[in-house]
Amino acid sequence: MNEFRQDLNAPRPATPTVLLNSQYLTSSHDWRSAEGRAHSPFEVATFVRQAQQAEAAGFHAIFQADFSGVVRERLRDGPPLSAFEPFQLSALVASATSRIAVMPTVSTLYTHPFTFARNLASLDRIAGGRAWVNVVSSFRDGTAIGMKRDVPAGQRHLQTEEFLHVARRLWASWPPKANVLDVAGGRFVDGELIADVDHIGEFYEQHGPIDTAPYSSDFPFTLQATSSLEGLRLAARTADAVFAGTPTLAAARELRRILRREVRRAGRDEDSVALLPGAFIHVLDPGAGPATWTRRQPPRTPFADAALAQVRSRFPALRLHGLRPSDPLPEDVIDDDPDVVFARFGSRYLPAWDVARTPGQSVADFALAVAPLGEHAQFAGTAEQIGDELRRWYDEGGVDGFQLILGNEFTTVCDRVLPRLLGVA
Repeated sequence: MNEFRQDLNAPRPATPTVLLNSQYLTSSHDWRSAEGRAHSPFEVATFVRQAQQAEAAGFHAIFQADFSGVVRERLRDGPPLSAFEPFQLSALVASATSRIAVMPTVSTLYTHPFTFARNLASLDRIAGGRAWVNVVSSFRDGTAIGMKRDVPAGQRHLQTEEFLHVARRLWASWPPKANVLDVAGGRFVDGELIADVDHIGEFYEQHGPIDTAPYSSDFPFTLQATSSLEGLRLAARTADAVFAGTPTLAAARELRRILRREVRRAGRDEDSVALLPGAFIHVLDPGAGPATWTRRQPPRTPFADAALAQVRSRFPALRLHGLRPSDPLPEDVIDDDPDVVFARFGSRYLPAWDVARTPGQSVADFALAVAPLGEHAQFAGTAEQIGDELRRWYDEGGVDGFQLILGNEFTTVCDRVLPRLLGVA
C-alpha cells in the first residue's frame, strides 16, 4: 500500500500538502554570483542537498517539471529546468532520502504507457513506495522530440485518459502478492496472479502485463496541470491533484469549488482531488516595510495607459476596447458568474473576474490591479507573514496546498515559512 497516495474517498487532510519545485534552489540565487554558482543546476548534489533539506523541513514531495527540447531565446535567462532527466534524478533523490516523495513529469504525447508504467514501477521500488508523478499531455513551443504530434489538440484529453487507463491496468497486472518467495514450494513468483491487460483502444494496444513488479499495490499519487474546464474534468476522473495558476485567493476559491463539483460529478468524494497551485515566495527583512500579497491596490500612476494596453493584450475577451483609463469600469467588463468565466476562458480569467468585483473602480484602477498579476500567486513579506498568509489561503478554502516554484531564502522558507503553513510553528 502506497501510504503517500490519496485514497479516492479520503477526507481533506488537516494540514496542507506542500510540493517543492526542484528549480527553487537553483533559481533562488543569482547565477552570476559565487553563491549562485555553488548551487549549479548541472550538479546532482544541488538537488540531493535540496531534497534532504526539504525532507527535514516537512515538504511532502519534490517535484521536477520537464520541458523537453530547447527554447533558444530563453537560454541566456538563467538555469535550465531540465538539466537531468526527471526519472533518473528522482531515483537519485529517492536513494538519498527516506520520507519525501519524488515526483517526475511524463508527457503522454511522447511516451508509451508500457514504458511509463515500468519506469514508474522501478522508481517506486527504488523509493520504497514514495513515487508520485506529474502527467502532462503537451509541451511548450520549441520541443525537439523527433516525432510527429499525431494527436490533434481536441483529442489530447481522450488520449491522456486512455494512457492513464492502460498504465493503471499495467500497474495492477503484477500485484505485490505475486512475489511469493515460496522456498519450500520452489516458487519465486506466482505467475497465476500476473494478469494480461488485453487492451485495444483508440490510441493504444497493450496485451501483456508489466514486466517490472511495482512496489506499491496502488498506482502512485498523480498530479495534472490544467487551466480549462475539460482539463479539470479529466483530472476529476483520473488524478489525485490539480496544478493550476490562481494568483488571487478569491480566484483560487472559485477554482477549488468548481473542481470539487466536477469531482462529485465523476462519482468521487469531493475532497479526493487536491488543488495545489503554484506560489512564488520572496522573503523580506523585517524592516523592509509592510507585507505585499497577490492583490494590492497600486496607486494611480502615469503608467495606466501601458497597464491598460497590457491587460487588453493578455485578456482580449474583456470588454475594455474603446475605453480610456479615466472612464468608470463597466459593470459588464466580464461576466458576473465565475462558472461562466471559467467555462469560456479557463482559470486565467478568474483573477480578472475577482478584481472586477471591487465597486467604484475606474478603468485605470482595474488595469493597474490586473497587470501585475502573473500566472501564480506571489507572496512577499517576512517569513512569518508569508507563512500565515499561505495558511490563510488553506484555512479559508482556497487551496489544499501549494507548489513552491520560485523565490529566495530557501533555508528561511524551510525553517520559518513552512512551519507556520503546516501549523507546527
